[in-house]
Amino acid sequence: MTVRQAAEGKRGPGLTRRAAVLLACATVLLAAASAAASVVEGVVVHGETGRPVAGLEVRVVGMEPGRPPVEAVARTDRRGRFRAQLQSARRTYVVQATFDGVTYTSDPHPSSPTPAAVTLRVFDATREPPALRISRRALLLDREGPWFVVREVTVVHNPSRRTYVGADAGAGTWRVPLLRGAQDVQVVRGIVPAGVDPDGALVDTLPVQPGERVGVVLYRVRARGPSLLELPTGLPTESLDVFIPEPLRVRSEILRLREVRQVEGLRVAWLQARGLPPDAVIPLGVEGVPQEPRGVSLLLAALLAVGSATFVAWPWLARRG
Repeated sequence: MTVRQAAEGKRGPGLTRRAAVLLACATVLLAAASAAASVVEGVVVHGETGRPVAGLEVRVVGMEPGRPPVEAVARTDRRGRFRAQLQSARRTYVVQATFDGVTYTSDPHPSSPTPAAVTLRVFDATREPPALRISRRALLLDREGPWFVVREVTVVHNPSRRTYVGADAGAGTWRVPLLRGAQDVQVVRGIVPAGVDPDGALVDTLPVQPGERVGVVLYRVRARGPSLLELPTGLPTESLDVFIPEPLRVRSEILRLREVRQVEGLRVAWLQARGLPPDAVIPLGVEGVPQEPRGVSLLLAALLAVGSATFVAWPWLARRG
């Protein structure tokens, strides 16, 4: 073996080891990049026919508190399937698609190392008003100084298989009638009002998709001694529930007392009416003034969960109903 061959022999293994190190580093970096990405797969189907929707643009939005959202765009194939990859993973993500002028958004899904399958249902839009109804409505009243503080939960049901977008462009899709004299109305969840109409009702402008939608509002009504409050029904109402803490009392020829129970040390009366017609007005005679102001927060925490899609009190109502 010549000196040159010996030198090349010594140098060759050195280059091989260096290449192996570089290859290992590249593998680690690629693995890290792959772990940082989040792959989302799914299908878009027509909610009425069940058939896949082809050629629809789908947006996947990743979200996480304290970090900016990330987004990926894909398009459905002939079988309605899509695949999108978020270059930077986030804790949760939603899938969105616009069909017939209405944007549909999936429930939030937690990110996962393996591709997650999401089914998004879309519907045809209509301007023909469906037979909307309120499947459940609940009011929680308390007294604070010269005011009744009211938190109201309304569950609106669209029984049709089409999304109602309003009879006229820009018009409201449904009204949420509040206790007459409502002031300082705050939308807590679910309803985006265009404003309050002359009758004191919130006007919702969002499309009403098939199924149920929950809205929660908080407002005040002036209390003047023994008060006669009036509650318009608006839509046909399957169930109206009123919760009120003692020593407040409600007199009503329509509402019936279902139960009085202890809730976090307070006695709370539950009154109910069923099968109310549209555009009726329910009178509520409220009597009794507490000796000291009681905030509404204690009752809200005990009876209602604002972040959920229904009532915390629902199991109680279901057992008693």
